[in-house]
Amino acid sequence: MSTRKIFVVNMILLVLCVVVFTVISLVPNDAERLEQLQENYVPNAVSGEENTWAYFLINDEYPLPEGYKPQLDIVQGQFVMDERCAEYARAMIAAAENDGVELCVVSAYRSIDKQQENLESYTKRLISEGYSPEEAEKLALMEIAEPGKSEHNAGLALDILTYDWWETHDDVTADFENTKEFEWLQANAHKYGFIMRYPKEWEETTGYTYEPWHYRFVGLKYAGEIKNSGLPFEYYYKMYF
Repeated sequence: MSTRKIFVVNMILLVLCVVVFTVISLVPNDAERLEQLQENYVPNAVSGEENTWAYFLINDEYPLPEGYKPQLDIVQGQFVMDERCAEYARAMIAAAENDGVELCVVSAYRSIDKQQENLESYTKRLISEGYSPEEAEKLALMEIAEPGKSEHNAGLALDILTYDWWETHDDVTADFENTKEFEWLQANAHKYGFIMRYPKEWEETTGYTYEPWHYRFVGLKYAGEIKNSGLPFEYYYKMYF
């Protein structure tokens, strides 16, 4: 091969290397992808009413302000919740009934005192079952939030079961996921601003065991997006805000 041909070949190889290096350098790493996603993220409202007032975290890291007490309205039977989302809950229950599904609310707003009572009662129950006080307290806090750190205290959460649940169960369990009521909620709850708050396999992130019966109002603006993301509220909230 002549010196000229060797020169041409080397130049071609050099150009190819530059092109490949440039392409590789343009491919973002995970951190850059997340940064780009955050910069370009634009939420899509599901309807005209966005209810952004309801879009905030309530957990061990983000407790409710001291003295927080919502204005309440009836959802079903004796159960009440924040009046600003009660109408959405009633509409959801009515829509389910129109589809032949009866949603039975078994818990909604709880006062701080009631939350404390529930936590103490469940802890004592676990101790009676053979757990040490330390173990009982730890397990209890994975299912019942401390007073002031519960979505129920804010009047934004509903626990929903079937009307015949207590005929075959002694407690609330993950078996609820096998009911038509759960299936309907999974398909429709977000349309009314509610999300299943504590999804399966995200216990480490949420701090609570899987609760297919616990639904939290976050508003129409974000409920569908959170559901479709497959992420728990904590992760979704911190990723984008």
